[in-house]
Amino acid sequence: MNEEKRALIRKIKWLLFLRVVILSFFLGAAALLHLFKGGDPGLFRYLQFPLIAAYVISIVSALVLRWVQNPVLFAHAQIDFDVLLVTGIVLITGDIESPFAFLYNLAIVNGAILLFFRGAFITAGFSSFCYSALLLWSHYSRAGDGLAAAGQVVANLMLNVPAFFVIAYLSGLLARKVYEAERLLKEKQKDYLDLEALKDALIQGVGSGVAITDIKGQVNYFNPRAQALTSLQEAAVKGKKLADIFPGLTCNFDGVSEAKRIVVDEFPFTDAQKGNIHLRLTLAPLNDPSEQPIGFVCIFEDVTKRKELEEKVRLGDEIRKAREHGLRGDEGDAATSSFQFDGVVGRGGGVENIYRLVQKVAATTTNVLIAGDSGTGKELVARAIHSNGPRKERPFVPVNCGAIPENLIESELFGHVRGAFTGAVSDHPGLFKQADGGTIFLDEVGELPLHLQVKLLRVLQEKAFTPVGGSKQIKVDVRVISASNKDLRQEVEKGRFREDLFYRLNVVQITLPPLRNRKEDIPSLVHFFVEKFATVQGKKVEEISSEALMELMSYNYPGNIRELENIIEHSVAVTGRNIITEEDLPPYIRGVPISEEVKLFERTAPGGADTFFNRAISLDDELATHEKCLLLGALKRANGVQKRAAELLGINYRSFRHRLEKYSLLGMKSQPEAEEQSSE
Repeated sequence: MNEEKRALIRKIKWLLFLRVVILSFFLGAAALLHLFKGGDPGLFRYLQFPLIAAYVISIVSALVLRWVQNPVLFAHAQIDFDVLLVTGIVLITGDIESPFAFLYNLAIVNGAILLFFRGAFITAGFSSFCYSALLLWSHYSRAGDGLAAAGQVVANLMLNVPAFFVIAYLSGLLARKVYEAERLLKEKQKDYLDLEALKDALIQGVGSGVAITDIKGQVNYFNPRAQALTSLQEAAVKGKKLADIFPGLTCNFDGVSEAKRIVVDEFPFTDAQKGNIHLRLTLAPLNDPSEQPIGFVCIFEDVTKRKELEEKVRLGDEIRKAREHGLRGDEGDAATSSFQFDGVVGRGGGVENIYRLVQKVAATTTNVLIAGDSGTGKELVARAIHSNGPRKERPFVPVNCGAIPENLIESELFGHVRGAFTGAVSDHPGLFKQADGGTIFLDEVGELPLHLQVKLLRVLQEKAFTPVGGSKQIKVDVRVISASNKDLRQEVEKGRFREDLFYRLNVVQITLPPLRNRKEDIPSLVHFFVEKFATVQGKKVEEISSEALMELMSYNYPGNIRELENIIEHSVAVTGRNIITEEDLPPYIRGVPISEEVKLFERTAPGGADTFFNRAISLDDELATHEKCLLLGALKRANGVQKRAAELLGINYRSFRHRLEKYSLLGMKSQPEAEEQSSE
């Protein structure tokens, strides 16, 4: 069965359905109106016959429609039945006076819809014949009505019969136009579907990811390859701006420049499954036939491997340069043949500016405050200032203010006289006295108690101090370089550091960047530490592989340069070759999964891992309990001597006492500790 026959059968189905609906509505409405106006109730009985006939014929026709071989002939039969049905209704409802003569027009329109002009004119002719026969028969059956009735019959015929053919022409013309429009629409739709299928085949056949956006950069297509590259589903990105999906993208979709040229951009992207990858995007404009921009086509490529290869080549070149030229902190604009930056390596993250500033302040006696995170090399910078200044032949005395117990720090800094307190069996000059003529480096100066901050301020102002228990001032000529990993301005605002002392110390401030902000220096630092520890450990380790160096470059270094130094010391110690490889790095640097640590916990968790997690644990409570047990265990092994217990735990005495106070364990000091403090 061809498409035209299938379309005609679909129309016949709608005709059967609409016939029942229209007749039920109009005849029901007419009967009710007739009854309300006081008409004959017997009209209901008469109207049942055409309704029953319409229902029966429609149902039977719908059942046999699937077996019809000639749907055109079947359509003519259905329309002719409609005409006969309308004729019967007109006869029942008053023939000449019937209000339902207009139903002939509906039959004619149905004929036009089903069979166009031919169906419309055949139906109009058959309707004219039936309607004329009905009126003539009605007139002759009422022979006594006279000339007036005959005139009414002629008037009805002259009014309705031409109207039937006019409606046939107009409905046939309209039906043909609708059919042609529908056919063209289907052809266009087919062409569009073919183009869509071709587009999908082409785009899906491309080896790269493809996204199509509107002029504002909002995604309306995201092919499967793009979804595989980014682990993003099309439904999740559709309607979103490309710049919101890929924050590293630098294209500006709000402007017009991108709509006129092809843009190529590379940017990092964090994939939910693959981790950090690097994408290359080619953005090309889409224009309508009038050359107006309507959107963009974006082609994605994963260039991670290429970037890794480029990075390996670059890092290899950096290592070669470091090995050949021995890159040190004395390179660059600040370098001179006589200026030494022992241990200060690199030039990135603003370090070159620090070199120049150190060179300027080294020749003065100005107080310097060195700020920066722990492990950034604050003491090395302090030594560089001292070693290149006029006091380089005099002592350099470093003091870790956070490592000295609070009750001893005043004595350590300013000394004491014999008998000043229990255990002071002789005079002690103090660190300030030891640094006379040279430099004292106060590391972690923010840890000083407030009462010592007052005394330190007096020393800076008067260049003199009084030892603990003494009565005579001691004059000293000391340059003070201080350092802190805290923000001393915030400490001043919180009342934990004196403002006047801060301004005395902060005459010149040098801020050291964390290692994560100067990763370009990692190759030089690695080479420096490899040479250092290979010499110390007596091993012939000469270099590091590019893969291992890439792992080190990817790490964030919360412990800064000191952590990197420990990593290289570990690697030099464990390697059995003359080159450090990935296997020689600590596991946490290599990104080793935590499966081994998980297995260890599964074996050692109290009561077993399942029991541990099924008892509504609190992480804070568990950690506090564990910390308390470690404190008590250390005290037991140190026979109650808190200083020894602190050393066992690898923390300073003040931190240990703070933890004891936190858990109300301060009263556990034993006699051996008291004896040790007395002996001191």
